[in-house]
Amino acid sequence: MKICGKNNISLVRWHEGHFHQLYPIANNPKIAANLRDAFPQPYTIHDARHWIEHNIKFTPPQNFAIEYEDHLVGSIGGEIGKEELRTNMEIGFWIAEPYWGKGIATEALMLYTEHLLERFPEIKRIYSQVFDFNTASMKVLENAGYVPEAILKDAYIKNGKVGDLFQYVIIRSEVEKNQ
Repeated sequence: MKICGKNNISLVRWHEGHFHQLYPIANNPKIAANLRDAFPQPYTIHDARHWIEHNIKFTPPQNFAIEYEDHLVGSIGGEIGKEELRTNMEIGFWIAEPYWGKGIATEALMLYTEHLLERFPEIKRIYSQVFDFNTASMKVLENAGYVPEAILKDAYIKNGKVGDLFQYVIIRSEVEKNQ
């Protein structure tokens, strides 16, 4: 599966061809610093293998490789809430450092959001939580049409520092109302 956007940006189902491209770009402490601790650091060849094998089995896929000019440059994905929260999907994304500031994350997020709204009718809200220091990701979310929903005070601890989580959201009914 491939979702094509403008500017040579596409979302591609994870496959074996990504294996040797993934771990070199993901093994960056600057990327891990902006993600939850579940994202390994250092990011090894074994982590890449596990991630790709995990994602190959999803139909339809929920996580995608982000490609720019047919080269792997990042990842975007989400997880549907459980039980009474099953109408929610939490999403996240990252881009390899050499590609920061080029609009790739914004384009990928817009493609991904459109895909989720089309393929997952049960999802009523898509949200993302961002550490208070990650202003670049906040800007990406805002540029992709997400709106600030909440600031969760003292909601995380990362590298021994407690901070606030900023939550951004897109609500399906508001998107449909504005179309």
